[in-house]
Amino acid sequence: MIFTDTKRSLDGYIRMTFDALSNLNFPSKLAWQDEGLQQDLIVDDIPASCAGYCEWATEEAAPQISIGWAWFSLADGRTFVAPGGMSSNVMLVTQAGYDLGMHKTNELLHAWLARESWQPAEPASGAGQVLGHL
Repeated sequence: MIFTDTKRSLDGYIRMTFDALSNLNFPSKLAWQDEGLQQDLIVDDIPASCAGYCEWATEEAAPQISIGWAWFSLADGRTFVAPGGMSSNVMLVTQAGYDLGMHKTNELLHAWLARESWQPAEPASGAGQVLGHL
């Protein structure tokens, strides 16, 4: 059984298994650059040549499932997820429906994202500019 509760719970999460998450389609994929984030990363000794945010969302399910994260690129063009985790309205659960918790969910979201092609194709020319659909 792949447990999916498509109703938002009182704590705001949509509960599903990792398998259910892996089968979702995220047609809405946005990325944008944020110079403030870039400066924050530089202060934290991360030599970001640019930085910004990504937001992916489903369209076929109600309520909408979204996953967001911060990213940065180095001068050589390599792009990484920025420190600080991901934000999502998903709580991953076991096959029996027990919550895995925020830490394990975040860890598994990172593993899921590592399989996806999410890096912005090219830097935007200005702060806050949407890089477009990925």
